[in-house]
Amino acid sequence: MRNSNFETTDAATYQLLLEKAREMRNNPTEAEALLWNYLSGDKLGVHFRRQHPVYGYIPDFVSLKQKLIIEIDGGYHFEGEQPEKDAERTKYLNEAGFVVLRFTNEEVLCGIDNVLEEISDAIEDDSRSNLPSRTGGVRGWVVGFGYDVHRIVEGRELWLGGIKIPFTLPSRTGGAGGGFGLLGHSDADVLIHAICDAILGAANMRDIGYHFPDTSPDTEGMDSKIILRKTIELVAAKGYQLGNIDATICAEQPKMNPHIPEMQRTMAEVIGCDPGQISIKATTTEHLGFTGRQEGISAYAVALLITL
Repeated sequence: MRNSNFETTDAATYQLLLEKAREMRNNPTEAEALLWNYLSGDKLGVHFRRQHPVYGYIPDFVSLKQKLIIEIDGGYHFEGEQPEKDAERTKYLNEAGFVVLRFTNEEVLCGIDNVLEEISDAIEDDSRSNLPSRTGGVRGWVVGFGYDVHRIVEGRELWLGGIKIPFTLPSRTGGAGGGFGLLGHSDADVLIHAICDAILGAANMRDIGYHFPDTSPDTEGMDSKIILRKTIELVAAKGYQLGNIDATICAEQPKMNPHIPEMQRTMAEVIGCDPGQISIKATTTEHLGFTGRQEGISAYAVALLITL
């Protein structure tokens, strides 16, 4: 077992837990959904994750920096051997350095103010603030930069920020004109590719071409949201979590601003962060260069990762 805030079991088991965690995030209970409204987006001044694997378990909510876990117990937690199992689980997590707060569904649904007060009290307790990082160093942050460009071609779909955007131009082959997109081995999502390179660069883990080569049949036609998800998992295994992303799309057409909120929501869901942590801007080159001639679209990104 690895002494890590992220990958705390063998790699194969960790990947299985991640898949199970994604299923759980997609099907929250009413109480979980309510509490997440108050925890998401660092609303309490602390970054929480939903259903993130920790030492072989999948707690409902966890702040890795604070080493604080929040569990919401439904009725089955009070039946049969489950209370004993929960106590064993809590003891194990306590020994690993985590504080565990447990609430019932009813406490969350009928007394959310009291629940939030207890969570806030635990956060304000700074007795855990000077714990050593997983690498033995000091908690801090690292920054990476990414850039990508893809050629505009006819007969492809345009994918940017994980969403499909309608894009038409006069035909370049003498026809009536039709759909245009970006040429690439995968879906050629130039924005996600730049963001992934920034994230990997911050963690000193090379680039997406190294991890997802364009010579591999496994990546041919790949949805770039998969590349983004796997990139986040790669840096998480080294002890990093996302701080924020600042990205710029450079294109004459189509107009990007109407699509930016959906891009933010889509990528935030993949990453498991708040949309407010992802800044996306759009600009043109005033008809200069290859983007000005509508030969291609480029993207730039800066990513901040937090080390634990």
